[in-house]
Amino acid sequence: MKANYDREALKDAFHEVAQLPEDEQRYIIEMIRAIIASEKRWHTLFQDPRSERLLASLVAEALAEDTVGEPEEIGGDNFLS
Repeated sequence: MKANYDREALKDAFHEVAQLPEDEQRYIIEMIRAIIASEKRWHTLFQDPRSERLLASLVAEALAEDTVGEPEEIGGDNFLS
């Protein structure tokens, strides 16, 4: 039932997009493709057996920093750097 609803919702959304000016359609298409590419990349990364070890290591590091009261704030320029 949900898959059928999702397909109908997707069809409705594409119908709405088709009513927009071409430049807006192109922009939305580019956004959708970028999201799909990003999802595929994350899927690939999480399928890599090394990812579990890396995430476990990051969790252990964060918990250790928190235990001694020295958690590193992430955000802004520090985020993912």
